[in-house]
Amino acid sequence: MPAAIYWDTSALLKLYAPEPDSARFQTLLRTQSVAVAISFLHRVELNFALVGKEMRGEISEGGAKRLFESFLRHRDEGRFLEIPWGDDVERHARIALHTCCHSSPPVLLRSLDGIHLGAMLAAGIHRIATTDIRLRNAALCIGLDAG
Repeated sequence: MPAAIYWDTSALLKLYAPEPDSARFQTLLRTQSVAVAISFLHRVELNFALVGKEMRGEISEGGAKRLFESFLRHRDEGRFLEIPWGDDVERHARIALHTCCHSSPPVLLRSLDGIHLGAMLAAGIHRIATTDIRLRNAALCIGLDAG
């Protein structure tokens, strides 16, 4: 896989729905010299996040569907490198879990975060863009760049 930065769903969402720090991530996207990597999980998590925003009135009615279709179009156009599910992702997720559980102090690794980290490691990606502090802590624990 070419050089890339893995954008977890908390970061990717800011490209599709307005949030207080969306401008920072738009700038990062424009100035990033490597590809944006995502995994198969983004298709589920981003859709759920957008629908949640619509239900809370944070985006207009019908906005979730329109924004998610825009994401799918961007993915299909090759704007993102999508890491597929495979046994290698599962294996790397288990290694990440073991590392986090046996660190001092132990770091909580949620299941979906483990899958995100497993996908990154399986693809040989060592840098993540995230606003999720628990995912960031787990990434740092296993030696990834989460800066």
